[in-house]
Amino acid sequence: MEWFYPRRRGPGWKHGWTIQTLTSISTPPLPLLAVFAIVIFLLSLSQYTTYKAQMQHTMMNFQLFLFLLPVLLIFIVLPGLMSLRFSLRALRPEHGHAKQSGGSPWGVAVLVVVLLLLVSYQSSFHSKWFGSA
Repeated sequence: MEWFYPRRRGPGWKHGWTIQTLTSISTPPLPLLAVFAIVIFLLSLSQYTTYKAQMQHTMMNFQLFLFLLPVLLIFIVLPGLMSLRFSLRALRPEHGHAKQSGGSPWGVAVLVVVLLLLVSYQSSFHSKWFGSA
């Protein structure tokens, strides 16, 4: 019958309901917590093998990227420097001086140093990437 004539309930009713609910909450039983922990452990263990294989695959790709990075930088940066050199020559006024032929020796020196470093650490790269002793 109370459905047809609802009583007005104020903040005191809500406060009492909240306290009653919070006092009735208890911790789950220990066997339930143990089963939950075992299930979580087994799920994480089954995913670990997949994670480990994916991580090894990612590391191989990253090492290959690091191996090819100097070559990529040479092919990306060198054309940019060449176009910059030609644009600077076009902007420079001529004062009757003879044009210098050839480029800067610094680019060749940097390339030689990079190649020497790669050759000197070649055995280290092979042992890391290809697994040979």
